[in-house]
Amino acid sequence: MVSVLVAAYNEECVIAEKIKNMSELDYPADRIEFLVGSDGSSDRTVKIANSFLDIPNLKVFELPRGGKVHALNALIRAAKGDILVFSDANTMYDRQAIRMLVRRFGDPAIGLVSGQLRYKVDETSGQGAKSEGVYWKYENWVKMHESKLGRLSGANGAIYALRKGIVPEIRTGIVNDDFYTATYTMQAGWDVIMEAEAVAYEVPNDDMGSQFKRHVRDGAGHYQAMTVFWKMLFARKGSFTYVSHRVVRWLVPFLLIAAFFSNLALSFINSVMLVVFCLQATGYAVLILYWFVTSRGGELPGKIGNFIQLTFYFMSVNLALLVGFFKCVGGKQCAAWETQRF
Repeated sequence: MVSVLVAAYNEECVIAEKIKNMSELDYPADRIEFLVGSDGSSDRTVKIANSFLDIPNLKVFELPRGGKVHALNALIRAAKGDILVFSDANTMYDRQAIRMLVRRFGDPAIGLVSGQLRYKVDETSGQGAKSEGVYWKYENWVKMHESKLGRLSGANGAIYALRKGIVPEIRTGIVNDDFYTATYTMQAGWDVIMEAEAVAYEVPNDDMGSQFKRHVRDGAGHYQAMTVFWKMLFARKGSFTYVSHRVVRWLVPFLLIAAFFSNLALSFINSVMLVVFCLQATGYAVLILYWFVTSRGGELPGKIGNFIQLTFYFMSVNLALLVGFFKCVGGKQCAAWETQRF
């Protein structure tokens, strides 16, 4: 028995497509249920979802605004399935996705299985969407290798499955529920893996401002995770992938700052370091100029433009991480999320 959980906030633009997608999944109808929880939506999300109640295994919950974790915990308590599948409202599953996830639980050592998210990017997509797509291709490649060890460092919130009971509820105030669930499962001694054939699709948000806000929120959640799972910093199951893939990445903004100022200091005593500093400063100047041009509707064509865009994406993600760090330290990152669809 499988329960598919979807926490939704103001998703009137996609909730109908999501419910249709779930109803068309290739899985026995008597062994699957779909639970949609509206987290205090102020639009037509609940009304649209209720129009599909002729689907016998669909249940819609109208919940007070409390954040995604609040909504997911309500759905976890209501779920009847042995396996809980977590999904986002704007994520569409391949018809075989649930089967591909569930089959891996034949191994009693496995506690959580993450699927693979693919972004729908083509020639008409903007440079922001293309950069996001490139990043996820790299991320999925890393995760596939971690999965071979049973030490996957974090699930994808768009598509992952969990044995019911391993995580009784998600801790209140958690920002990144998917990372919390996967790390909690691994820390409890279970294997966490990725199933590459369990595929989900999303259309990436091409607006760089919206991407930045999402990365800030994720960044705050990452630093929060370091305090929650501090034991993972020491030798234990999954600590190598956690530190090498996650913690080191979260330190990159501070390493970039250290590289800049240490290079500046060395440039006064070494001519080679002066050249390196000039190159570094020129690189940042080019990225600022790129932001100025693209924010006004301009675009840099060709391979050079693509390279600068990828570099800009890298730097903007790390800037967002830095902002997220200060939000986390200052306690200013709200656990509730705002839906942004373009």
